[in-house]
Amino acid sequence: MSAIEEQQLERRGRADAPVYVYGIVRAGAGVPRVPGVLGSSVAVVPERQVAALVSVVADERVRAKRRDLLAHSDVLQEAHGGGVVLPLRFGTLFPSEEELRAGFLGPRHDELRSLLDRFEGLGEMRLRASYHDEQSVLGEIVAEDQQVARLREATRTGAASHAQLVRLGELVAARLEARRAADGDEIVRRLSEGAVDVNVDAPEGDLGVVKASFLVREQDRRRFDELLEATALRLRHLVDFTCTGPLPPHSFVAIAGGR
Repeated sequence: MSAIEEQQLERRGRADAPVYVYGIVRAGAGVPRVPGVLGSSVAVVPERQVAALVSVVADERVRAKRRDLLAHSDVLQEAHGGGVVLPLRFGTLFPSEEELRAGFLGPRHDELRSLLDRFEGLGEMRLRASYHDEQSVLGEIVAEDQQVARLREATRTGAASHAQLVRLGELVAARLEARRAADGDEIVRRLSEGAVDVNVDAPEGDLGVVKASFLVREQDRRRFDELLEATALRLRHLVDFTCTGPLPPHSFVAIAGGR
């Protein structure tokens, strides 16, 4: 008996137990070999042309501990390495395999199959970009803005009034926000040329410039990497870039189900 058959036999022997669902794959897809949440094994629940990646768990609640968050991600990442996978949110559970089939896989089979077709060959590239430090970007702002430069010079010589100091603070904050927006828009625009879709979130922290995910076709990965390298090179004096992927399309798939 194969390892997959053993896992499915064990799961069927506990048919009334809660099942934790990681994501949706095509029926017949390989089963990830990495441990699942709570150290559990991973199996599949097939339904016609789709299947759910699941683990049998002891109860209907899995807390968001770091170990289990990583396990959830690892299962999806390994599944993505073998083909298309639609991620479900961490903590998605169904009271039993029967309810998973009857309440989710069966009624939404055609929708899930269509989504699998849509995301075939696509991966998420997750980008974070931030300024090296505040002084670097402020130096650029001063060099480009004569009004800010004059007010900063007045503060150095002690000639600035209280009103001028307030005005300087307001100008610097406004110019910094405008520069952040302009740099962020440029980065996203350039990298979008190598992607089929983009999801942009608010940058993180005072120095954050971009927090975005790009949906990239497998055959376009090289072009995306070249665009990223060229963009990072152009802004290397100001901006640090961190890009991870390809990942399952977490930012582009929204499937609600379970508890």
